[in-house]
Amino acid sequence: MVAVWIAVALASLPVCGIPSGAADPAAAASSILDVDDVMETDPAFAYRESLLVISNDAIPLWLEALSRPNAQLQRVTIDTIAIAHRRGMEGIDVALPALVELAGQSELDASVRRAAVRALIAMDARDQSPLLAMLAEKYGIAISSLVEPALVKWKSPEMSQQWLTRLSGSGARRQSLLIAIQGVGALELHDASKPLRRYLRDVSLPGGIRLAAARSLGQLSASGLEPLAAELIDGAQDDGDVVADLLAIALLSRHTDPATIQLLQSLMGRSSTAVQSEALQRLYEIDPKLVLDFTEQAITSPDVNVRCTIALALIDSKQVPHIASLATLLDDVNPSLRRQVAAALFELAQLPPLRDEVISQASGILDQDSWRGCQQAARVLVSLDYKPAGDRLVDLLRHPRGEVMVTAGWGLRRLGQKQHLPAMLGRATEIHQQFRQGKLNAGSPGAVDLMSQLFQAFGQMQYREADGLVRAYVPRSFSLGERARTAASWSVGFLYPDEAPDDLVNMLLSRLNDVESLEPEYGTVRAMCAQSLGRMKAKAAVPDLRRFATDFGSQVSFSCHWAIEQITGQSSPPTVSPIINDYEDWFLKPVSADE
Repeated sequence: MVAVWIAVALASLPVCGIPSGAADPAAAASSILDVDDVMETDPAFAYRESLLVISNDAIPLWLEALSRPNAQLQRVTIDTIAIAHRRGMEGIDVALPALVELAGQSELDASVRRAAVRALIAMDARDQSPLLAMLAEKYGIAISSLVEPALVKWKSPEMSQQWLTRLSGSGARRQSLLIAIQGVGALELHDASKPLRRYLRDVSLPGGIRLAAARSLGQLSASGLEPLAAELIDGAQDDGDVVADLLAIALLSRHTDPATIQLLQSLMGRSSTAVQSEALQRLYEIDPKLVLDFTEQAITSPDVNVRCTIALALIDSKQVPHIASLATLLDDVNPSLRRQVAAALFELAQLPPLRDEVISQASGILDQDSWRGCQQAARVLVSLDYKPAGDRLVDLLRHPRGEVMVTAGWGLRRLGQKQHLPAMLGRATEIHQQFRQGKLNAGSPGAVDLMSQLFQAFGQMQYREADGLVRAYVPRSFSLGERARTAASWSVGFLYPDEAPDDLVNMLLSRLNDVESLEPEYGTVRAMCAQSLGRMKAKAAVPDLRRFATDFGSQVSFSCHWAIEQITGQSSPPTVSPIINDYEDWFLKPVSADE
């Protein structure tokens, strides 16, 4: 039962996150790189944008509907107004007076009143707090369950007296009591201190109520609660009572004195990672340096929140001795944490005193076999353009995990070292043979994406020795994978710039024109074939390119326009105007002239 309560009580607590900003405002503004495709940006097209423009023409109609004495019509209209506000419709606030008037009517269907109150809260009508508080008191739980949480969020004092009375009395419903506890804390009502202490100490109450009381008490004072926190811990039913520990930490949410620090440090000795997480987070809030004393313990914790907090402290320290510990989290089992640590290490490396250590530690992780660490260390080193990592990336082209293979291929392409091209071609040839032998297929993890990266690398570095293999992927063969064939079709244009061999031109035109077969060619392959024809200056391809150089704004049409410009020198047409979209799902809207 205690474990269940802990899970519920901690559900509302934020999971520790690592900021994505640069480690130092003065550092370079660049960010760590992700695996990408150069073929998507070379050439780059200004595709037709799709803009959302929300028409507010229906507002007068909705206001008229609110005035009709039809409960169902009113309720649906109110819900529509709330949706329009959430979607960002301009001018929808003009409906607020009508909603206020409607909510205050004495003779009104209960469902309509509830909808109106809900809409006012959704539209952040804080100036209507007195009305909402009156409605909550007059119409009971159906309205108060909506209003009171909003008043707590807004820190509105409208129900402060009711909350104090509720805390001093007995028999309040659990949810009503919880809201009252949260309300007095948000408003920092010191008159609530005595009843809050009573709820805190009452072991017969549900854990959620006691934790809320502890949090509210903690909001009331920045000092003086250490004795109460110690009392909770000392009076626990057994040593290391998780509930008592969590209550004590919540009490000290604003305390920063030495006694508080000592108590929080002592709680790091608990076996519960939930307690460790909360204690460590509180120490971090007081001073990140306090967390560093627990690096060895926290870095291997099974709780991701603990590991994340120590990561934050290590990053904040900006000290060479802490880079090694931080780098171990590149291999963390939590994908979000390891990616954030990689980004942080890249940003720390922008600081000259830390660059060599970041490279050294990331290289050490890259030399290991764990796929998680290899993948993230590769991202760090490639983003830092660390050329010596290339040799290890060649080895990782044969890593059993697809994610690592692809990242290694991407990294070799990014580093652009031509001495690695023979090994890259050897690996690509090996994978192709496995495809032909049926040992691999388009669904094999990493195989197609790795071939895509290698083909793009061959094109970027104009490695004509790869011509035979690249050409093998241009003809129609769906089993080889769309992305690999797309990259091959893009790459051949770089292998033969301004040359346009007849056999290759015919091969590319065959793919470009394959639109009427039972299974037409992939649009991405057709687009890259058009681009390669343009790079090769294939004059014979101009008629076919014009055929598909439409004004519809697809990747194929843009590629054909671009290719024609490369071959003939004729400028491409101007960028097409954006597509204007609007919501069409309003239940009530004006009839347009053409309807």
